[in-house]
Amino acid sequence: MKVWKNITIELPGYDLTNIFEKLGNLDIISITIKDKRNEIESDWYEDPRNPGKLNGDTHNIVFLVDIDTEVSELISKIKFELNIDYSPPYKEETFKDKNWVRYSQSQFSTIKINDILRITPPWKKDSSFQGRSIVIQPGSGFGTGEHPTTYMCLKWLCKNIKGGESVLDYGCGSGILSITAKKLGADVVKGIDIDNQAINNANHNNKLNQTNVPFLISDNYVPKKKISNYNSKYFIIYPDKIRA
Repeated sequence: MKVWKNITIELPGYDLTNIFEKLGNLDIISITIKDKRNEIESDWYEDPRNPGKLNGDTHNIVFLVDIDTEVSELISKIKFELNIDYSPPYKEETFKDKNWVRYSQSQFSTIKINDILRITPPWKKDSSFQGRSIVIQPGSGFGTGEHPTTYMCLKWLCKNIKGGESVLDYGCGSGILSITAKKLGADVVKGIDIDNQAINNANHNNKLNQTNVPFLISDNYVPKKKISNYNSKYFIIYPDKIRA
């Protein structure tokens, strides 16, 4: 089985904003900027009008490299590319390759949104819950209910879907919001995405929930009516907001 190596480097006081461009030519598989603060101190949301700063005081850099990579040599190259005159502290971690999709799925458990809605994977069974259960198979499509934006959209749907609404889920990912809207009583619901794998994941979740929501690639979607022609309330769900 393939073995990999993670190298975590600390660069106190260093501006990490353009780190990918500066180190992109090195023999590195991937670069991850990791927030080392706890959740309360971390910047969960970024205001596009005032972008958050990536700084070595609050974030570490994690390099994924081949197991045979000579770390001291790599550190020297990093120092040269970043024009720093000190040896940054670092730590190494080796790990075996695994089925990362299955591993990610194993981390997914039931999420209670409120007293009337919960999100649950297919392998979790609990008949004691009195509300609606949305079954979501974790896959390549974004949206399991754990991310704060998805969580808040789900709560918004619970509050605003009264029955008979029309909903366009633009950037549907796993289909979680479309399926929830349909389960809550929305009439016309459609999910749109640019990613074929997301559409496949959404269609699978569609079958699990028996909701019969059409999920379409954006290039193939042509609205049959203008929004103004709908008699019922019309909601458009974007990846980061809902418009009514």
